Amino acid sequence: MVWSTTSAMWEYCTMTSISPHISSSFRLGALELPNRLAQAPMAGISTRAFRLQARRHGAGLCCTEMVSSYGLHYNNRRTAAMLELTPAEQPVAVQLFGNHPDIMAEAAAAAGAAGAAVVDINMGCPVRKVVKTGAGVALMDEPELAERIVAAAVATASRPVTVKIRSGTRSQSADSFAKRMAAAGAAAVCIHPRLAVQGRKGKADHEVTAGLAAALEVPVIASGDIDSAASAAAVMGRTGCAAVMVGRACLGNPWLFGDILAGEGSGGRPLGETLAEMEHFYHDLEGEMGEERAVRFMRKFYGWYLARFRPGEALRDGLRRADGFAEALGLISAWAGARDEGSDAVPE
Repeated sequence: MVWSTTSAMWEYCTMTSISPHISSSFRLGALELPNRLAQAPMAGISTRAFRLQARRHGAGLCCTEMVSSYGLHYNNRRTAAMLELTPAEQPVAVQLFGNHPDIMAEAAAAAGAAGAAVVDINMGCPVRKVVKTGAGVALMDEPELAERIVAAAVATASRPVTVKIRSGTRSQSADSFAKRMAAAGAAAVCIHPRLAVQGRKGKADHEVTAGLAAALEVPVIASGDIDSAASAAAVMGRTGCAAVMVGRACLGNPWLFGDILAGEGSGGRPLGETLAEMEHFYHDLEGEMGEERAVRFMRKFYGWYLARFRPGEALRDGLRRADGFAEALGLISAWAGARDEGSDAVPE
């Protein structure tokens, strides 16, 4: 069936499809996941502390940031540390990137041995330093090589192997490419339906997602613009995908996972609850990477946590310079106190 417009497809799917509830379980190969809501892999973000937070708030599958297959091959200490998984974050997927079947097979075996419940292969990253190595979305222009990589990983992982793709590099090629990945053994395909040349610009075209869900026999996981219970339900209902994945929308708002599962709006939380969550996250970070790195890492998160409270430039600048988490909390508390005494109360 050819859709004359995206809105026509949405209307048809809304009237005719019956989708499973997002809180219901589903299977990836032999693995049963507790619900249909996943936390997206995000470079420089999806640390163990971040995954623990997502899991604590309801994500049915957590995912590491991209792990270099070559880094594992050459025993890079920092890369190897990315495979240090804990029971509390399970089920967790380890996302690998690379361009050589043998080295990717070796990395998949290492991820399985480290306790990954799923091995995910990144074939969607459009960042230049990844693409120029022939990895990430560059593999969508090399489908035969991509097939060999998937088959090699499936042979060694002893876990379900999934593939994360985009709509294509410069034009839509997801349908034919995804079919080849499934034929090579992928247990599921995760689609971010934007072209590589778009980056994060524009709207995710979930008509592409609907096409994949109709064409593939393996589950399709939808990513892109999933930022509320309403958008998650709409994408599942209108595309027939098996699950959805939340990325940047959960930064500073981990409650989004629970709100999506409950079908509720997500307006954030009061400042006191936000600060308690921030503190929990910081202590998990400190346990993972030590105080010095945790303090630096937190600097990019303060703005996300506090965005709805509209902090002024003075506070934002102070948080960027804070030498420790206690100092940062002190700055936020002083700012909140000053706001409470003025005419502009801190939003609850």
